[in-house]
Order: sequence, then structure tokens, then C-alpha cells
Amino acid sequence: MKKKLPALLCALALILSLAGCVISTPDTVGTIGDVEIPSGLYLLAQYNAYQSAANLASSDQDTANVKSFLKETITTDSDSGETATVSDYVADQTQKNLDLYAAVESRFDELGGQLTEAEESQADSYASQLMDQYADTYKANGIGLETLKRFERILLKSNDLLELVYGQNGETPVSDADLTSHLETSMYELAYYTVPLYNTSTYAFANDDQKAEMLSLAQAAVDSYNATAPDDAAAQFAAFNTAASNALSGIYAVLDSTVPDDSTTSLQTELLGNSTLDSTFTAEGSADAIRALHCGDAVAVQYSSLSLIMAVRLDPLDGSSLDAVRSQVLSDLKSDELADALADYGASMEHHLDAPAMNKLPASKIEPASSSNR
Repeated sequence: MKKKLPALLCALALILSLAGCVISTPDTVGTIGDVEIPSGLYLLAQYNAYQSAANLASSDQDTANVKSFLKETITTDSDSGETATVSDYVADQTQKNLDLYAAVESRFDELGGQLTEAEESQADSYASQLMDQYADTYKANGIGLETLKRFERILLKSNDLLELVYGQNGETPVSDADLTSHLETSMYELAYYTVPLYNTSTYAFANDDQKAEMLSLAQAAVDSYNATAPDDAAAQFAAFNTAASNALSGIYAVLDSTVPDDSTTSLQTELLGNSTLDSTFTAEGSADAIRALHCGDAVAVQYSSLSLIMAVRLDPLDGSSLDAVRSQVLSDLKSDELADALADYGASMEHHLDAPAMNKLPASKIEPASSSNR
């Protein structure tokens, strides 16, 4: 139950399970500012751009037929109805991705950033894991281990930039007062139980009547807690735990199932921002039900097609300090702003990209991921 910039960058590394013929690649496609763009990074950017286009395709468009799909039109903004040909969209998004890479590296250097040995080791380890898992795929598409290592460093640098720009000793530090205000008004500390809406042994899904019964039992437990909820945060946690855990066996029994004896049925805690609420609580009205909670209040809702949740909102600063959650609050408050600033910065840098080199790496040679690699 994550953030605009990290999500954008993580997606590039995780979806590149390609297959196909070997591509003869130039060493570099030029520079953006002082940042050299090797062909491997160009291919990463371009493939991710194609995947973004594929995600916007209509049900009757075949994204596996790359050459054909590139000639088609997609709706790029559902609100305005704006459209674009896939080839134009991919070219535009590829450039935006390259601008982001260059901006991250440039700003990181400008602000005196330096990856720690642990971060470099982490980057190398993850790059090696990707190469081990998709060696044939990466090699077939001109993507080597050194490219992956550099990419993983860019990802870590993007995370570190939040602190370098907005941290206590950063370029434009965010005050504790602003962080506290954001934490209290736009973030939600939850203690919760999740219950699957299917039999955990047979995987038979609950029908509408069974879902209604399970939610009714969960709501009864929540109502029981709300009626006698204590004022103290620690006591709220304990009282909610008692009320919700006591209801679990009855809720599972609706589907002739029993409560699993493992960590999946233990009380979890998590601090969520608004964007995370919207991306995680996908059932209609479920995110708004969480937003409506005051500290100490509990609710039961179906939060996705697969699960219901019993949750109580807690005060994240009761018995704790801002420092304990500072980095998470800073990320929730400033990730979008940083992403926009980096996009603008990258676009404003001097571009010396080699068109003939990029022409040797056309989007038409992209091979979509096979079903076994998805």
C-alpha cells in the first residue's frame, strides 16, 4: 500500500522483459547538458514509452504488433479527449524519460550528492539480479549490465534528491511546521486487518450475498469498538485489536473458511498519503471512508475486489516524534513537486542528441514482452 517519481523510474527497470533479434547499437546517442546518454538508457526510455502507450490502447488494438500499433491513434487524456499517434507519443515520452535521467544526475551533482557504499552495492546487486533473470532478453536488445548498474544509481539518486532539495539541510528546506501540518491533514496512520473475499483453501470467491454478510460482521465489530473507544492512542490500538480479531473467525466462516495461522492475519500498521489511498483503496467510496475518519475512529469497507478491511485511524505523533516519519512525510509532500521540477529542468538543458544514432534504434524494433515474462 508509492510516489510519482520513484514509481516512474521503478517501472522502467521492472517491465523490461523483452525478446527478439539482436540490435546493433551505437555506443551513445549524444548528451543532455553534461550527461551522456548511452544507447542502453535510450532503449530503456523508449521501451517504457511504448509500454505507456500500450497501457492507453483500446481493447481492439493489438499492442503486440508493434509496427502496426505505432501507426494507430490513442487517447492520451481521457478528460480532454486529446489524442496522438502512437509513434508521436512514444517519441515524446522517450524524450521526457531521457530528460528525467539527465536532470536527476545533474541536480544530484550540483547539490553535492554522493551515493554511499551501501547504496552502490544495492544498485549493483539489483542490476545483477535483473541481468541474471533476463540475461538473454537484455543482451538481445543491446542492454548490458553496466547500463543496468547506471540506471539503478539514477533511481537511488532520485530518492536522495528529496533530502538534498527539501531536507533539513537541503537547498530549500521544508519546515517542521509544514511537515507536521501535512502529516496531520493529508496522511493517515492506520492499524488494520484485511480479510480476503474468497475461501483461502478453495479460492472460491464470495458472491454478493456473502460479501454483504462478511461486511456486516466486520461492521458490527467496528461499531462495538467505536461505541467504547478510549482516548489514549495505545489503548485505541489494543481495543481495536481485540474487537476486530474476535470477529475474524465469524467473517471467515461465511465462506466455510478458517482464519489462517500466519502473519497475514496479524494487525498491520501503515502510514498512507492521499495518492496511496487512491491507488490502493480501489472499491468505490473506500478511500473517502478512510479520509472521513478522525483519530481513534474505525471503519469496515471493501477496499478492493479481493478484500475487505477493518481499520482504525491513529495519531502518528502520539508517543512518537516527527523524526520517526520525517522522510515518509517529506516524500508524500514533495515527490510530485520534485518530479515536475526535474522534468522542467531536464527540458531546459542543452540537448545535443545524435539523430542518426537514434535512428538506428527505432521503436519499430521493440519486441513486446512474451506472456512468460510478464
